[in-house]
Amino acid sequence: MDDWERKWLAYKRVLRESDVVVQVVDARDPKGTLSRELTRYKSKMVVAANKVDLAGPGARRQIAELLPRHRVAFTSWKTGEGIQALLRAIRDAAKTEKPRVAFVGYPNVGKSSLMNRIAGKKIVRVSPLPGETRGVQWVSLPFMFLVDTPGVVPRTEKSGKGLALKGAVRADRIPDPEPIAEEILARFLKARPASVKECYGIPAGRESDPARMLEKIAFRRGRLLKGGEPDLYEAAKTVIRDYQRGRLCLAPKKTGSGRLP
Repeated sequence: MDDWERKWLAYKRVLRESDVVVQVVDARDPKGTLSRELTRYKSKMVVAANKVDLAGPGARRQIAELLPRHRVAFTSWKTGEGIQALLRAIRDAAKTEKPRVAFVGYPNVGKSSLMNRIAGKKIVRVSPLPGETRGVQWVSLPFMFLVDTPGVVPRTEKSGKGLALKGAVRADRIPDPEPIAEEILARFLKARPASVKECYGIPAGRESDPARMLEKIAFRRGRLLKGGEPDLYEAAKTVIRDYQRGRLCLAPKKTGSGRLP
């Protein structure tokens, strides 16, 4: 039995034994981070569209259209938005006074961080890097049991590009990061060019070329080879990290405080 099979067996046992399953998806890519393999648990499932503070203004409508018959809560582990709505949805799905609630989803969607928000303190380890949760963690609170699980990627999904865009694989483990970084930049340049300028201090517009922008980022961040040529490999990993950690953001920053909405 390989590592994936061991994880999947533990995963399925947690799903069976839990009273409520909270499937956490990335609000920036809900379709890509939604596991269709969990549809059999729909009757006891709540979908937490997390990192909503980083998503564009149309994200809520798109998610509602994608999941018309699901319990959905729009959450942000960073700002605390939607935590009470998530708790109400969990109580609505639960059939016991102190339910066992499993948090599941792709790596790096914010499962552990949401659990810490619900508890009001750090109860499980968190990291901006994918794959930091190594095993199932049970935590008892006065009003529920929380179950944290490691992110499990479906075995059929082997595309490094797809997983990188979902934040499910670390930038340092991507052998060819340049085309992935260019696709990320293309998405942000099309949807909200100001996000690129805010993150890198480089003027950007919808007509900006992603490949040329990656070169400018290399110069701006000092990612250079001998002779002063741009190191596109390192610059690309920088862009991927910035996307995965929420530094590249589709939601506009609030004026004055500088904090994300």
